[in-house]
Amino acid sequence: MKELFTIILFFCTSLMFAQDTVSIDHNGSIKVQKKAILHSVIYDDVNFRLVCRDIYGNIHDSAVVSFDIKTTVRGIAYAEKTTGPFLSKQMQQRLGRLDGLVVIMFSNIKAKDINGQIISFPNFKAETGKARENQDF
Repeated sequence: MKELFTIILFFCTSLMFAQDTVSIDHNGSIKVQKKAILHSVIYDDVNFRLVCRDIYGNIHDSAVVSFDIKTTVRGIAYAEKTTGPFLSKQMQQRLGRLDGLVVIMFSNIKAKDINGQIISFPNFKAETGKARENQDF
């Protein structure tokens, strides 16, 4: 009987300390902040802009400073130099009304990293528009 009383007393004291109301959320914890080292540039064809991606996969939508764009829409070649991450309004209108697949070539891409340094990215191509084959019934 004495052993049973000791075991019950042990569990009661354990439960009493386990339900302590002291907040230990910030005591002794370390917060790791992942640094945003820019890794690549991708084309967002919904918002007509270039966005950067860091090595952790986070998107940085305002990192692109400038780029050049070349494309051919309905047989007419267009080339522009753009400041900022967005395509010009005229180019957005041209690309927004496509009924076929168009290849856009981006070059001379400059972006600003978290430390304020300008980084150059390699040229790349992106496809946009709707494929005509998918529209035929």
